[in-house]
Amino acid sequence: MSGTGWPDLVAFLTSIGYGVASAIFPVVNAEAYVVLSQVSATIGALPIAIGLALGQTVGKLALFYSVRAGRESRFVRHRRARARSKPKGRARQRFDAAVAWLLALVGTKRWGLPIVLVAAIFGIPPLYAVALLAGATTMKAHWFGLMVLIGRATRFVLIAEGSLNLSGLFH
Repeated sequence: MSGTGWPDLVAFLTSIGYGVASAIFPVVNAEAYVVLSQVSATIGALPIAIGLALGQTVGKLALFYSVRAGRESRFVRHRRARARSKPKGRARQRFDAAVAWLLALVGTKRWGLPIVLVAAIFGIPPLYAVALLAGATTMKAHWFGLMVLIGRATRFVLIAEGSLNLSGLFH
């Protein structure tokens, strides 16, 4: 962290909390938080970026684990059995095929982790959706978490550094 004062520690801890919230609730925007924190220029970029990355990793792992646990629940098994018994229209068949293809792609050893890393850095495909898909695969949670942490830290540090260059426009 830049400096060892209480303001940096508070900013770091607050950023972790904000990161968790933004990982679970997409309307809470972590990127805006990074930019606004740097416009004020009272706290360094690293405590904010690393705190948000840690928080986002915790939040995305919560989504990952909720899907993993939820797919074996009695409610989900009942819904799946009920859905199989109903005839499907063309649109539903296409949707199901697309989801199956994405699950297969994210679940492969060759493409799963690179997809998570690209989603964490660039947001394409959306990391929220990737976290849900990854939870439905056999991907190891620790590898998923590591890719999210590396990707999000990279993303937020780049955004913070870019906003530091822009903050001179507001002073």
